[in-house]
Amino acid sequence: MEFKTLDDLKKYLTFLKKHRRHPKDYVFGIELEGALVDKQGEPLNAKQVIPRLNEIHQNYEFSEEAGACQIEIKSYPREFSTEALREKEEYLIDVINDIVDIAEKIHKKEVVFLLTGSNPHPKVLSDKWITDSERAKKMAQWRSKFPPIPVADMLIKPQHIASAIQSIHVHINGKNPDDVVSKYNRLLYMSPELIALSANSPIIGGKLVDYAEARLLLYEMADGGKGGFPDLKKYPKNILEYAEYLFSKEKIIATTLSEIVKERHEDIRIQFELPFRVENRVCAVQAAVRENLALIEYIIGRLKYAQRWGRQQLPSLREIEINRIEAIKNSMRGRFVWNGKSISTQEYLRECIEKAEKGIRYFYDHPRYLHILKTRVERKKTSADIIRNWYKKMEGETEEEKIARLVNKIWKHTLKNKPLL
Repeated sequence: MEFKTLDDLKKYLTFLKKHRRHPKDYVFGIELEGALVDKQGEPLNAKQVIPRLNEIHQNYEFSEEAGACQIEIKSYPREFSTEALREKEEYLIDVINDIVDIAEKIHKKEVVFLLTGSNPHPKVLSDKWITDSERAKKMAQWRSKFPPIPVADMLIKPQHIASAIQSIHVHINGKNPDDVVSKYNRLLYMSPELIALSANSPIIGGKLVDYAEARLLLYEMADGGKGGFPDLKKYPKNILEYAEYLFSKEKIIATTLSEIVKERHEDIRIQFELPFRVENRVCAVQAAVRENLALIEYIIGRLKYAQRWGRQQLPSLREIEINRIEAIKNSMRGRFVWNGKSISTQEYLRECIEKAEKGIRYFYDHPRYLHILKTRVERKKTSADIIRNWYKKMEGETEEEKIARLVNKIWKHTLKNKPLL
């Protein structure tokens, strides 16, 4: 069902009240984005790989992304349990191996499926690597009207940013439209902690960037400031208020609510496909499958805690936005301010992980992956720190040599499913 006007949505909500439906709560799905590159880190076209993957895999769907070298892996919805996460771990490892096997047969060379928040190779920053689809081309054309983005000593065209960044998204169903809005509002104030935990985009175009997690900021600038943290004046009280917010914004090619949502690359979104669900988009993709599942486990556990035991008084949107920028700049080495009180990000994240553990136990389950994030918090480091240090130590090598070595070091961790720290 598509909602082209607010009245369409109102009619559907009236229908729901008369014919109550009870979808299961915390049914979740994931979207994981990676880049197809060769052993030198140079991008490879994924167009022929994607249909082959869809032929052989039944439980996942594969699609193009903004960049012609990118592949999006999308899982079908499943009721949450840590056993479901374990099964996804095994399946994703098989999927990654299949991606590489198929791509090597097509491209006749060794291939890497690169899982990092930003593609380090400068060649991807080119019109050549914009996906050959109507939507990708129109989005690129729209972005081209914005000014170039300064990174280190270079300027990047805004239409090239989307081809160079990869994320992991999690979709979570709610019990009803009001519950979906409740989840949305709570995920909004969780966004700074999620950015701090998942930072993994320290290099783009062969250059080290100043921020701990540059991906979000780059995407926001590429969209002329229209992405990133939602431009809300207040928390939406219900799904109609959220829809009103969307309809009030500039549209590029969208004509329905679902399409407007897709055009706005915001940290958190409500998806209007049925059943309604919330989507978290702030996390950079991680090198090891286990690391990505740790983030999913954290998001679901933390959200469950927030809905079950969390504060009734939500923090101000301005405070969330300030803490979001702090997380982008400094990750775990910064300080958050909540309710006017300053707290070290590390201390705050320790408390949050305890809450996530309690949330997972509410599902009559035990955390399986959260220890990976605990290690990050205790060591005050993220994947971005590890990759940055690797790159800095490659002194005396050319940019091409450094990128090739870096890509292969990351790939070893992906193949072994071994966290970077």
